[in-house]
Amino acid sequence: MHIRFLSFLLLFLLVISGCKKSTTEEFVPNGVVNIYVDYEKQPGHGSNQWAVWIEDSERSLVKTLFVTSFTADGGYIPRPSCTPFWVLKAQPDHLSQEAVDAFTGATPLSGIQTYSWDLTDADGNPAGAGDYVLMVEATLYGDNEVIYETPITIGPKKWTLHPEPVYTSEDETNKNMIRSVTIEYLLSK
Repeated sequence: MHIRFLSFLLLFLLVISGCKKSTTEEFVPNGVVNIYVDYEKQPGHGSNQWAVWIEDSERSLVKTLFVTSFTADGGYIPRPSCTPFWVLKAQPDHLSQEAVDAFTGATPLSGIQTYSWDLTDADGNPAGAGDYVLMVEATLYGDNEVIYETPITIGPKKWTLHPEPVYTSEDETNKNMIRSVTIEYLLSK
C-alpha cells in the first residue's frame, strides 16, 4: 500500500509540473528612449556639428537618431573634425541619400533638442531587450569635441540618466555648446 501511495504521489507531481505555466516570460521591449540635448548655438565656422546614435553591446551601430546636415552631407570631407566617431561608425558615404535624409537635420536654434529611439534598428526591426550604448558627439570648435558615451539597458524598468561629458581637449572655446544631456527610458502602457 505504501508503494501504491508513493506511485500515485509521483504521478500526481508529474502531471502538475507538466501543466504549470512558465513563471519566467521573456520581456519584449515596448517603450521609447528620449534624449534631451541642451544646446546653445555658437558663432562662426568649425562648430555646431553633432550626432546622436545607438550602438549595441558589441559597439556596432544600431541606429543613427540625428546628425547635423552639414556633416551628413559630406562636411566631414573638407573638415574631418566634424563628428569623426560618428563618421567612422556610420560610414555615411556608403549610405543612400534616403537613408541619410531619415536622420539628418539642420543645425537647430538654441534650447533643448529632443531625439527619440523607438527601440528599432536602422531597418525598422525591433532591437530587443538588453544592453546598448547611447552616443552623443559634438564638435565644439575645430577638433575639440565633447562626447557623452552612456551604457543603457532596455528592460522592464524605466529609468533616467544624466551622463557626464568627456572633452577631447583642454580648449575652452565653445565648451558650453552642449550644456547637458538627459536620457530617459519610458515604458508604453
